[in-house]
Amino acid sequence: MRLSSTDIRDARIVAVLGGANYAIIIHSWFLSSGVYFSNQGTAAVVFASLYSLVGMFAMAAVPLYLFGRLSLVSSPLATLWVLGNTVSQWLYGAHPHPLSSYLTVWPILLGFVLTITLGEALLRVGLDRTVGRFGLRPAF
Repeated sequence: MRLSSTDIRDARIVAVLGGANYAIIIHSWFLSSGVYFSNQGTAAVVFASLYSLVGMFAMAAVPLYLFGRLSLVSSPLATLWVLGNTVSQWLYGAHPHPLSSYLTVWPILLGFVLTITLGEALLRVGLDRTVGRFGLRPAF
């Protein structure tokens, strides 16, 4: 299948490509930092790997889709803030294992991002209904 320039701008394609790249980058950082899954059994390691890969994919794909489809800017910004917080904790040693926590508690972090995004969506829908501007429209 060959992608045209209009296909690449589709929010679903951007979300899938962005989510896949994000998952690869985070897992590369994960492995290069010496963090690993314990050998408590093959099934446990496979489950943990898939859980974290799905999580990192969702952490980027969902905000990118919301941005592309509804032009909600808070979702990618909140995701970048969460990642930046994890990076700063890792660099400065403020948290004993920030990267493994990031891979483990991703549903909570995604919920945080989506809560912020819901606030933006409600604000923009309200503004659209009152002043007729700032409505939810596709970004590309």
